[in-house]
Amino acid sequence: MAFYSNEIIQQLKAHADIALVIENFVPLKRSGNGRYLGVCPFHDDRSPSMNVNPSLGIYKCFACGAGGDVFKFVQEHEKMDFKGAVEWVANFTGFALPQLGAPEDSEKTEERAMVRRLNELACEWFEQQLALSPKALQYLSSRHITDATRKLFHIGYAPDGREGFIGYAVKNGFSPLDCVKAGLAVQKENGGISDKFRDRLMIAIQNLSGVIVAFGGRDLSENKDFKRAKYMNSPESALYHKSDILFGLHQSRQSIAKENAVIIVEGYFDMISLYQGGVTNVVAASGTALTETHASILARYANTAYLVFDGDAAGQKATLRSLEIVLPKGIAPRVFALSRPDGTKIDPDNFVNERGADAFRNELRNAEDWLSYLARQHDMQSPEERARFVTYTKSLVKSITDRELQNQYVKLIAERFNTSRSLAQVKSLKPQKSPEERRPIAANAATPGAPEVIPQLEQAASLDWASIPPMEIRFANLVLRNPTLMDRALEYFDMDWAASGVRMFESPVVEEFVNSAIALYAETGAISPQLMYENVSPTLRLFLEGLPEEKWKTPQEIIEFYQTLTVFSTKLCDRQKHMIPLTSNEAVETRMQMSKFTQGMQKLNALFNAEKITIDAFADQVVRSKAQLILFQSVIQGAPMPAAPTPAIPISTPNVAAAPAPVQIAPASVQAAPQPPQPSTQPVANAPSQAPDEFADEQMSSDEPPEGFEPPPPEDDEEYSYGNDDYSESNDFDYQ
Repeated sequence: MAFYSNEIIQQLKAHADIALVIENFVPLKRSGNGRYLGVCPFHDDRSPSMNVNPSLGIYKCFACGAGGDVFKFVQEHEKMDFKGAVEWVANFTGFALPQLGAPEDSEKTEERAMVRRLNELACEWFEQQLALSPKALQYLSSRHITDATRKLFHIGYAPDGREGFIGYAVKNGFSPLDCVKAGLAVQKENGGISDKFRDRLMIAIQNLSGVIVAFGGRDLSENKDFKRAKYMNSPESALYHKSDILFGLHQSRQSIAKENAVIIVEGYFDMISLYQGGVTNVVAASGTALTETHASILARYANTAYLVFDGDAAGQKATLRSLEIVLPKGIAPRVFALSRPDGTKIDPDNFVNERGADAFRNELRNAEDWLSYLARQHDMQSPEERARFVTYTKSLVKSITDRELQNQYVKLIAERFNTSRSLAQVKSLKPQKSPEERRPIAANAATPGAPEVIPQLEQAASLDWASIPPMEIRFANLVLRNPTLMDRALEYFDMDWAASGVRMFESPVVEEFVNSAIALYAETGAISPQLMYENVSPTLRLFLEGLPEEKWKTPQEIIEFYQTLTVFSTKLCDRQKHMIPLTSNEAVETRMQMSKFTQGMQKLNALFNAEKITIDAFADQVVRSKAQLILFQSVIQGAPMPAAPTPAIPISTPNVAAAPAPVQIAPASVQAAPQPPQPSTQPVANAPSQAPDEFADEQMSSDEPPEGFEPPPPEDDEEYSYGNDDYSESNDFDYQ
């Protein structure tokens, strides 16, 4: 159910830059023509398969088929409903949405919204309580956490009371059961409810969008008689799934993308201290083992992962597990453990506080590649142990979906450990799913345990770019990128034109484009690439997706619009002419009139290029000329040609005195459109200077006006005004 008007939705969509929104989640690279490429977040993408088109306001993955507008991306990526996505985009872009009443939402959506509000309230309360707790502030000082870092990561404090937060939540309109659903309170067997977090330093856990989805609490109690867990995390809720969240990624993702490498640590303060010290491409696993979803997310940003875990047995186990998770995703893992000068092990938090961020970076340079690390961890003395090791490393490599990367690792293993380069007898550590068994991550999350399936691309719509004349592609792009031309287009392609059945364009898709643009503009009074895209057929959408970004400098777009129409008119008339067989004197006379029309259009174009008529006069004559094309079409359909043929263009002499300064229209060679198309960026070629050979004897002398040419109307006649025509002082007509 939509809760905002379509007008508001369209305004927001036009206001939002889809590339900036998506770049908030996925690194993008400019690919030319104003578009961007990025690794698709909705399947295990190995190369940039997602195309983002800011002009049309869409994204599209050519591997898994995911696509849509800015709201669809946020919906799928953040698992929001449509209203939530609209509000997220509005908040991100600074767009003011109107105030609405409470929507009639599903129970699940209501619960998610409630948990989000309650988490925000809890974060506010925890931060307030921190300022009132000398003990908590002293602890942060001992960890060298600055005020700026505390605010950035929303660090607070939960007092040692049974109902401190619950009471605060109730005063703000929430129930104790709401606190339980949000994971901020616990319900005992006897029905009593108390705060979950008590006497703990509280660290907010944010998703990629910065939404607070959960909390981690560090024990600050000094009770030696009762041992409590050092860290306690929120349970999973309608908003929080720990396998999807990497602590600190919201703050560090841009740095990770820039470095193309991520540092993975164990604890909250390991991440926070490194980030505060200037090592900002770092994340923590948020109190859980690294998961496949974590690795899939990191693969969007980085090719290398530095695993910085403790050197004890638990740390070694976590390292091994992480290797098995990140390698299949195409991330190259490197491993290292930190130590003091005396050899004692130390975690990243203490290391950076004792020795500084530069010392940490130096240690990072000495990180081992994963093969060297595993070899050092295994007994390689006996053939049996060596064989087990080689088989294990090959099974890891076989889990990698990138075949070339597989080949390179097999070659490396063979060289280092004197074994074969074959994986034929090796089983993958983790069976790989076929493309048919995969599906986007966002959809998979909705059905836990369901196989990941990449949907087949829709094949219903197809487009043969090579069959579309390049000049027609350019004309469509000209109209699409210059909405100010729509009034002129509507004047030419009016109701009389539509009723006549004349087809100006050789390509059906360009014909459909012009008709759709005119109809949409006539109905709404506005046109934009995004609005156009939402109201056309699948084939026309493919056409719009392939049009390049381009800009015209006024009045270049006006000149090119009318000059292109003269060329199209000439081509159309030639096609019409050959539809009339020479079986009667009337047919011969009609074809003679058609030949004179094409010559007249050529001459009109030449007069404008020769500065003998103004742009307004030129535009006026082009619009008037369509009456002849309509007349010729009626003859083709069986109507008799008038006994006294209407001149191709009314006869008169041009007003040379009113001619503007010289106008240079550079000729251009228009090449065949590639796939996707890249039409020539040059203006249209001048109209042909001579008629077809069969009418060569009817050529007009170069110093005569075209037959029937009529002078422009008086300057004060608003009926024929096409805008400011005082161009004599400007060189804006020159194409650069």
